[in-house]
Amino acid sequence: MKKLLLLLTISCISSSVLAQDWANLERFKKENSTIMQEQKKAQRVVFMGNSITEGWSNFDPDFFNENQYINRGIGGQTTPQMLLRFRQDVVDIKANTVVILAGINDIAENTGPITLNQILGNIISMCELADQNNIRVILCSVLPANNFPWQPKINPTQKVI
Repeated sequence: MKKLLLLLTISCISSSVLAQDWANLERFKKENSTIMQEQKKAQRVVFMGNSITEGWSNFDPDFFNENQYINRGIGGQTTPQMLLRFRQDVVDIKANTVVILAGINDIAENTGPITLNQILGNIISMCELADQNNIRVILCSVLPANNFPWQPKINPTQKVI
């Protein structure tokens, strides 16, 4: 019983923290602060995205370290969450280029139902913010998927296409 109560308490705390920071704005706060204090030596390229983006630096850390690329991927993120953190994770750290990989978690409805036009609108808004701040944008296509293990009722095929 004590274990169950402890698990429920942890779950409630986790849910409360998530509700307080739905877009995960705190995730890179310390790293961003450090970057903003550094003198800008070279081009700053930021990779903005979800778990796929996050995993790129785990797959090939030397690629990011040697090129001084900045990974701002967060697993499970959707375009509304990315849009909310775009200013602090891309604009405020004075990126020259941003690589955006977004949309698949929207199709999986990770943060609820969303239309393709709404997803597009969020991506366009990120591009507009980048353009207004003289940041070059590189858009990645949504990677193919025909199912989501965490959302088995959703068939993403047509939306991905």
